Amino acid sequence: MGSVRASKAVFAVVGFAARAGVPPPVLLSAARLDPMLLNQPDTALPHMQELRLWNEAARLTDDPDFGLHLAEWVVGCSEELFDVLAFALRSCATLGEHFRLVERYLRLVHQGIYLRIEEERDVVRLVHGHHEEPSSPPRHPVEGMLALLILQARRCSGETLAPRKVCFSHARPTRDSIAERLFAAPVHYDCPRSELVLDRALLDRPQLKAEPRLLALLDRQLSGLLSELPEDRSFVAAVRRCMMDELPEREPAMTPIAHKLHMSPRSLQRRLQSEGESFASVLSTLRQDLARRYLSDPRLAIGEVGFLLGFLDVASFQRAFKRWTGTTPAQFRRSTLERSGTAN
Repeated sequence: MGSVRASKAVFAVVGFAARAGVPPPVLLSAARLDPMLLNQPDTALPHMQELRLWNEAARLTDDPDFGLHLAEWVVGCSEELFDVLAFALRSCATLGEHFRLVERYLRLVHQGIYLRIEEERDVVRLVHGHHEEPSSPPRHPVEGMLALLILQARRCSGETLAPRKVCFSHARPTRDSIAERLFAAPVHYDCPRSELVLDRALLDRPQLKAEPRLLALLDRQLSGLLSELPEDRSFVAAVRRCMMDELPEREPAMTPIAHKLHMSPRSLQRRLQSEGESFASVLSTLRQDLARRYLSDPRLAIGEVGFLLGFLDVASFQRAFKRWTGTTPAQFRRSTLERSGTAN
């Protein structure tokens, strides 16, 4: 199991447990962690040790809904805990922009997990996962993460938002949970993956304190912080890097990517499935990420963007982008430039 930097999530767990009467030294000792950990934020922390910290915090506080309660606490002090990222999220114009910012910069909060946004015709799925999946699905950190997503969205929009449903990959708790009350939605357990399923229309909901110029400044600062992190060495990240090598000359194909990674196409497929991905989903996500980045640069013609993404013609790129986002590349560019204040 790989290591991650002592994450902001660790400090949140320790801080919330302390409020519940469990002193940090007691919690760290129970989790068999170095008591100097909190004084060394750059120390590499094996992911299994962090999961043990969550479980010990729930046990010592006697709180069967530790992750959900922690999310309720964090949403009230997120600026203090997550500083620049929290202010950037609050400054987004819409909830869609808010969620995409979380997707892009989640590594600043925790390098061992990811959020992936999957947009369909009527729904959007906020998929949560671990780059290196534990042997059994963890409960408290996953519940805390998905709860924080919906609670922050409610706070930033001023609306009582509710998902269509909530899915967790872990087993149903043996004791009654506050999950359905908190999410105000049906909650399912033992699912193939953990995710929030929302009405797609929610992505267009405006936020109360949108500040596009401030967001542009904070986005640059967050991008700089992200570039200072150690390279993401998850398997999906490795596949993405190989795909980047193939673009823009051709559309990446499974066989040559597998050869670059010194494995068979079938092994590549199985490994991606173990991380909740497929070759097509990784390529689609990569193209979406790059498309948004390239379209934010007014110097690139839309045809050039399509070429850089490996599409054979502009029409194919436009159809794909409309399928991903519900809008055209030109509309997306115009909206993005207007928000950043760089439109003519």
